[in-house]
Amino acid sequence: RKCEPITMTVPRKSDLFQDDLYPDTQGPDAALDAEEWMSGKNADPILISLRDGYIPPKNRELKFAKKNMLDNKPPLGPRRSYSTCESNFSRVTMEELMDEIKSLKVIVQSQERRITELENKLSKFTNGTA
Repeated sequence: RKCEPITMTVPRKSDLFQDDLYPDTQGPDAALDAEEWMSGKNADPILISLRDGYIPPKNRELKFAKKNMLDNKPPLGPRRSYSTCESNFSRVTMEELMDEIKSLKVIVQSQERRITELENKLSKFTNGTA
């Protein structure tokens, strides 16, 4: 078995642009806006020729019109201000809620102190001073 070199002649040894080797390609501009695509439209991409080389556009603005999703919903009904609402909470219920809030604040403060202590211990441990 022998390896023999095969001589080939390369066709098209030319500096001219050859359209069949470099067909038109998709350009940077969108064929459809997002709204058009979401509405179900479809379109082929906008093609550009590479004959003169690719020159990127200098300014590309993002243009869109965002629709408010709440415009499609019916109104919930007449709104009442807080001052006109009837108070359904009794005084006892309100005091219970206030006590619970106070106890939760105490818990949060104690956990913050504990976290601070643990962070200090960790920093001493990682710095090698412990």
